[in-house]
Amino acid sequence: MLAIKQIINSVYNSNTFLLYTKNSSECWLVDAGDADKVIDAIPEGKKLVGVLFTHTHYDHIYGINELLRQYPELILYTNEFGKTALLSPKLNCSRYHMEAEDIVCCRPENIITINEGEKLRLFTGNDSFVSVYATPGHDKSCLCYTVSGCFFSGDSYIPGLKVIASFPNSSRVDAEISQQRIIQLSRNLSLYPGHGSVEYGRE
Repeated sequence: MLAIKQIINSVYNSNTFLLYTKNSSECWLVDAGDADKVIDAIPEGKKLVGVLFTHTHYDHIYGINELLRQYPELILYTNEFGKTALLSPKLNCSRYHMEAEDIVCCRPENIITINEGEKLRLFTGNDSFVSVYATPGHDKSCLCYTVSGCFFSGDSYIPGLKVIASFPNSSRVDAEISQQRIIQLSRNLSLYPGHGSVEYGRE
């Protein structure tokens, strides 16, 4: 059975989610905020092996280099635009945060690009697969994921809030299309957004 820990980060209260199972020594993240909180949350006997990025804006990636220093083989999943953004402080918006250092992923060779329709096996010996959905609008790097009755929407859909589509690589039209699609896809699933509370068993 999949276990999920919600970590509320210090930058904009973004969410990071830690995924693990009882029968596997591996665990995964959805997004990478406060590295110290992530490391403290990892259960004893588990090892962090990868990150699924919902998108590559600063508040969802800023812990990545510290995590890579701790776990140098960490797999980083994003799309092609996200890969470029992980190497560009301008595209990942870290350049525009007054108190932030420019974020450039220190291990670009760890980045694996994924696309709509792909299925990822996260845990060795487990038949649960993550399904990948492209949900552009908030940013060109936006991806959503479903696994074991859970839907991870990032900032493409946060219940009760309008999707922000005012960044240089945003699209208001695409944001609305993606939001409506996510509402349909997440029916009867638990929704894990990029900010705010988890909604369990949506109808």
